[in-house]
Amino acid sequence: MMRAVAVLALLAAALFAAGCKQERSQRVAASYSTVSKATERPLPAREPPKLTSGISAVPVEEDYEARAASTITEANLNSELAELERELHP
Repeated sequence: MMRAVAVLALLAAALFAAGCKQERSQRVAASYSTVSKATERPLPAREPPKLTSGISAVPVEEDYEARAASTITEANLNSELAELERELHP
């Protein structure tokens, strides 16, 4: 009698496991459906970053001249000169 109960319990467990496996496989197949797949689209083209180091990043005399010509006027010449002297001789 105990043997029959054990066999029935094993049979029930095997059927339950088979049913769970089938349900899981159906859920996995549904998760891979075409509805849930990402759309294929090309990535946007990106420009390479501009290098800020090297010789082109070092300011030259012409850069300073252009900046000085636009910021220094006859009206503020003395104040700009005094500011430069303060920077050189703290």
